[in-house]
Amino acid sequence: MMIFSEKTISQRRQRLEPEWKNLLSADDCVLVFCGEPHTRPGGLDQTYPFIPHPSYYWLSGYRRVHGVVFYSKEHGWKDFILPVTKDESIWEGMLPFAFNGLDVKTLNDFLSQHKFKNVIALGQIPVRTDYAVSTDTPLAKQLKEKFDQCRRIKDADEVKRVSQLADIANMGYKKIRSFIRPGVTEREIQIEYEAEIQRHGAQKLPYDTIVGSGPNAAVLHAIPTLKKVKEGELVLIDAGADIEDYCVDITRVLPVSGKFSNQQQSLYDLVFAAQKHAINMCRVGQEWSQVHLTTARIIAEGLVSLGIMKGSVDGLLETAAISVFYPHGVGHLVGLRVRDTGQEENISPRSYAGTRIRVDLPLKENMLITVEPGCYFIPTLINDSTNREKFKDMINFSEAEKWLNIGGVRIEDDILITQSEPSNLTAVVAK
Repeated sequence: MMIFSEKTISQRRQRLEPEWKNLLSADDCVLVFCGEPHTRPGGLDQTYPFIPHPSYYWLSGYRRVHGVVFYSKEHGWKDFILPVTKDESIWEGMLPFAFNGLDVKTLNDFLSQHKFKNVIALGQIPVRTDYAVSTDTPLAKQLKEKFDQCRRIKDADEVKRVSQLADIANMGYKKIRSFIRPGVTEREIQIEYEAEIQRHGAQKLPYDTIVGSGPNAAVLHAIPTLKKVKEGELVLIDAGADIEDYCVDITRVLPVSGKFSNQQQSLYDLVFAAQKHAINMCRVGQEWSQVHLTTARIIAEGLVSLGIMKGSVDGLLETAAISVFYPHGVGHLVGLRVRDTGQEENISPRSYAGTRIRVDLPLKENMLITVEPGCYFIPTLINDSTNREKFKDMINFSEAEKWLNIGGVRIEDDILITQSEPSNLTAVVAK
């Protein structure tokens, strides 16, 4: 069953086709593979839950194993589908005519009949095929790069789905706001959030839910533990919601006592100011590296005012001293999967203020990207002897130690780039 209309799928193919036509010759063709199910070790007929390759799914709207989308300049687009078997209809309730396309078993004959000299494979490529494919050639890389660039631009159906997921995630965040109190565990917070979003329509999670309380809030990918949250602590929750691989990625920080202490408030306000400024910068043509550097500057200025860092702010950025407290990039592409297309064509990633950012490109209309600055007091970085020697004139380490119990603050939203003001698709979740 396709969740996108045939019109939407047709428009996506029309948008990609001219990019590929300019690269392909008459005897080239492209195959985009959906993927194959993987058997669980010792599971006999049990397989892991199947997830289609996002490129195939975006291009076809189908989630059917073994599916292939074909394209050539002469023959255009063709779908090759594994027909639904009688057993699947009986055991899984699949409808025999749920998928439209040619039988994938005829693909080999089709390729042989038309004598393509170069068959380029993209997506989740099978370990074995009955025909030779090229996967790591300059042409294959160019085709994938154009494909990724096309997929980065979200269409109306994708934006609608992400907005729907934001509403679902909001129900989870509302639930845990009323649930968090001294004595509950990080694990219990996770369970409450995940149960609530699934009650409201989420199918699964886009990534493992992150819950860190007190010092654990400084663990960037904190696994929820049986640690009980304490009066006066902060709880950092980084949690999303997923329907058929589309997702939201959201982070909020909540005070266990219902109100921030003065120390906590100063850190929260600092990160919030960095996020607001970064969101305002999310406009067509803006270099993403500059968004990151701006947040790094704001956080560095704040830490200087708090007596944690010292010296010129320019120096704190140029020497990467700020990365002791802000060790990750300001955000990443999101939407179809939590990392979406990434930026594989960026083969030599640069570091900015000591941090390698996930994407390093100018923003375009209808890109969807997270904005998630953070400031943390991570024992591993603060107590590191190399850092203490290298940054002894830039960091007041004795003052930084006083903040270790705070953990850290990160605030994250998913921002759609438009021709005018940035559109925060996750603004429904209160901060």
